[in-house]
Order: sequence, then structure tokens, then C-alpha cells
Amino acid sequence: MIDLRSDTVTKPTPDMRRAMAEAEVGDDVFGEDPTIRALEEETARLLGKEQALYVPSGHMANQIAVYVSARSGEEIWAHATSHVLGNEQGASSVLARVVPRTFDAPDAVPDSALLERWSAGIDDVHRARPALLCLENTFTGRVVPLSEQRRVTAFAHSHGMRAHLDGARLWNAAVALGAAPAEVADGFDTVSTCFSKGLGAPVGSAVAGDADTIQRARRARKLLGGGMRQAGIIAAGALYALRNNIDRLADDHSRAARLAKGITSATGLAAESRTNMVLVTTEPGEAPGFAADFAEQGVRCVAIGPDLVRLVVHLEIGDADIDTAIAAIGAAVTARGGAPELSRLRAGW
Repeated sequence: MIDLRSDTVTKPTPDMRRAMAEAEVGDDVFGEDPTIRALEEETARLLGKEQALYVPSGHMANQIAVYVSARSGEEIWAHATSHVLGNEQGASSVLARVVPRTFDAPDAVPDSALLERWSAGIDDVHRARPALLCLENTFTGRVVPLSEQRRVTAFAHSHGMRAHLDGARLWNAAVALGAAPAEVADGFDTVSTCFSKGLGAPVGSAVAGDADTIQRARRARKLLGGGMRQAGIIAAGALYALRNNIDRLADDHSRAARLAKGITSATGLAAESRTNMVLVTTEPGEAPGFAADFAEQGVRCVAIGPDLVRLVVHLEIGDADIDTAIAAIGAAVTARGGAPELSRLRAGW
């Protein structure tokens, strides 16, 4: 079975397991775990921030960023399908008690006209005060140009708002852009990033920002039950991944591109690669059925909408796996009786 559901399905490599087994540890709630401190310092340095905080999950990293950036009753602005609003059980409204305002832009970035319209009457006593503007990079695999990020963060700061970057796959964005991770994180007051996605660590994410923000974030982590003790054992996996698995993300991207091209050629389905992801467009309502059929042929994937199947390439996938996946998906589509007219599906992209 070739598992392309997510890049979170990977298992630690032997070298990563060795680093974890040999990790020096201490009580992190007392700030005494040297491996966690090393991970936080290296993460902060790579992201160009003063400090970083190791947390159990990307969900917690995002929600801590919201909690320390906006007060109860204030607005946060984010894409309608952003992870921070759409995939974290409404936690920002439950925990930070903020008011979400969503934009829907195909390129994942609000245009200037929308921002100007939303900021009109920003001091009106009748409305919630806008406090935080959130972006993602990558966004469902799509790389957001740095110039667009800078435009949005500059707007936020000029209107008294903070800016947060959900950089769960920031490392993929940096590799795709040929930029340093700090360039991708530039201009944001807080940045979350994940070690257990493309980098292949078994556990953990981080939130980074200035020293005052991270001190408040540390208290928020404890409030949320995220205070850990000898967690250097798992942080060592993240530190190993950070030091060894960033550059190899380019291999995932090239394999994803080959997978997308192969799927289209073998099946007639419209397949698009975005960094390490492949998105396959189906007829409306057909995506779950296609995903199930692909799994029957030995390729596990996820329907992320009624007409969209997602396949994610990761460090356990080699060139031979791509060839096998293309053949298996071709067989699945043939068994279904073929694919609809490609041009008709592409028109809906």
C-alpha cells in the first residue's frame, strides 16, 4: 500500500530514532530540557525571530498565536478555508473568544480593495476591533509569493493589527521559492511551523515571535495543558528533521510534479501539483468514490472536497512508488469506465 494521505504518516528513520534515544533531557516546564532549548533556538534562528516555543501540535501553535495576539471580542481575519478557522474545531472562538472574519480568494491572499473595505470605520464603536490578520504558506500546497505576504503584513501593521503566518509547511514554501525560511517568515509577528509534516518528525510544532510574545505564549501553552516534562526525547526527532530534511523537500516537489503529469496522462483526469501535493479534480460529488477506488488499487489518499482528491508526497515515497501509484490510479479509473472530458473538468479549476 502506498500511503499518500498526508506527509504526517511517515515514521522516524533509524538515524532519527537513534537521535531520540540518545537525547539529553530535563524538565521543560522548569526550562531544563537542553534538547528542547536547542530546537527552539535553532527554529528561532532559521525563522529570523527572537524566540520560539516547542508545542505538541500545529493546532496548538496556531491557537497560542491567536490567544496572545487578540483579545476576547476582537476580530481575526483569515481565509474561509484556513486551517486556523476551518480545521481546528472553532478553537479561536472557544479559547480566545475572537470574532472571525473570512475572505475567499483563490490565491489565498486578500486583495487590497477588500482590505480597504474591511478597514473602513475601523474605530466605529459598534464594530469589533480588528486585531489579527492570518495567512498560510503553503496554502493547500500553493506557494504564496513573498511580495503578496509583505503587502498584507504592511497593511495589517499600518492599521494597528498583528499578523500571523500559519507556516505548517513553511519549509516547503522556502524550498519552492529558493528563499531562506526567515524570508518567508519576515513581517509576521507570530509564525507557526510543523516538524511532523514534510520534515518527517514524529511529533511537534513551534510558534515563533519576539521575546515578549513567546513569554506570553509559554504561559498560554501551560494553560492549554501543553507543558511537557522530559520531552527532549521527541524534540530530538524534530531537531534531527530540521537539520537533515529541509533540502530534500525538493525531491518531494519533483516527484509530485511527475505524479500529477502521470495521472493526467494515464487517466485523463485533471491533476495539478503544488509543492509536495497533487490535487485531482473529479466530477462534483465523485471525489470520495475516486479516493476509495484508488485505495482499492493500493494508493491511499483523501477526498478534501466533493470534487477534489489530494495526494501528498513525502520522504517515504521514492521514484518507484510514483510509477506504481500512476499505474494503480490508471487501473482504478479504467475500472470506473474512464474519466470525463478533461477540458470540461479543467474549466472548473
